Amino acid sequence: MDTYRLLQMGAAYAQSLSSFHLNGKPRPFSASFAITNKCNLRCTYCDLPNIKAPELNLEQMDVLFRKLKKMGVLRLGIFGGEPMVRKDLGEIIKLAKKRGFFVSLNSNMLLYDRYKDVLDPVDYFFVSIDGTAEKHAINRGKQSYEKILEATRDLVKRKKKVTAISVVTDPDKSMADYMVDLAVREKIDVHFQPECYDSMCAGRTAPDDLEHEATRDFWLYLLEKKKQGAPITSSTGYLKFISQWHNYKQTSVYDAEHRCMAGSGFISIDPSGIAYPCIFTQGNFEGVDLMKYNWEDKFDGKTPCTTCIVGPLLEYNLLFKKPIRSTIEALGKAVY
Repeated sequence: MDTYRLLQMGAAYAQSLSSFHLNGKPRPFSASFAITNKCNLRCTYCDLPNIKAPELNLEQMDVLFRKLKKMGVLRLGIFGGEPMVRKDLGEIIKLAKKRGFFVSLNSNMLLYDRYKDVLDPVDYFFVSIDGTAEKHAINRGKQSYEKILEATRDLVKRKKKVTAISVVTDPDKSMADYMVDLAVREKIDVHFQPECYDSMCAGRTAPDDLEHEATRDFWLYLLEKKKQGAPITSSTGYLKFISQWHNYKQTSVYDAEHRCMAGSGFISIDPSGIAYPCIFTQGNFEGVDLMKYNWEDKFDGKTPCTTCIVGPLLEYNLLFKKPIRSTIEALGKAVY
């Protein structure tokens, strides 16, 4: 990230942080936008492809992007579903950049060859890789694993920043070692996130045989690997927080002693322009139609849960709860 963009991101984040701690109006600096729920895969831990939602067209997106910019949003994460199933992806990215957003794209990369020549404006890429080809297929279905690696290599060749998102469905240290070695070999980073349970967007509930201590030991192992210099982009605070989580079968909880930044510092938007504090609250929160209303006029700061181990959401919360330490680690990258 260039110095000017880093300063812009820092300023937007500082405004969100200030408004949050002074109990001002919500001023999100980041928005995640699912441009479609449709997907060419059926991952075991994701139910988004089964959630039917109308999709905004480019004209409607322009209205949405103008609202987000006015709100203070600077960073826009584009995801799905699978964003590359939309044939107008290139136009969406071009529109987002025209409005001045720092744009990240989260994709399984299976359709990369169709779009690689229109993706240059994207600032940051997140690629879905869950381990070895065999492990990846168990989680995400049979597909061309080599095609994902080829796409990743092409992005690196184009000097794009790439982070592999690896969903942890079991505490297998050999898979962690594999992903770290892959990251080193392919000159990318890797972010590990726990599988999430019991939400509208999640694909299943926690297994009965989930081993808490083995899971805790796994996250402590990642923390040690991070300290040793492994290219793990997950922050130290994030790994430590997950390693101390009370119940790995429970992804989120409501605790009156905690306050969540979702809705105040970041928001999630579904394909039809309905906004939520975060994607994990979808189904437990009455969304705000941003095509009709302003988020800051409708959101009262209350969320159905206040603390969680949902990968990117935890990173964002740490940005606001431990701003100095987390900012040093996070502003030089792009949590998605």
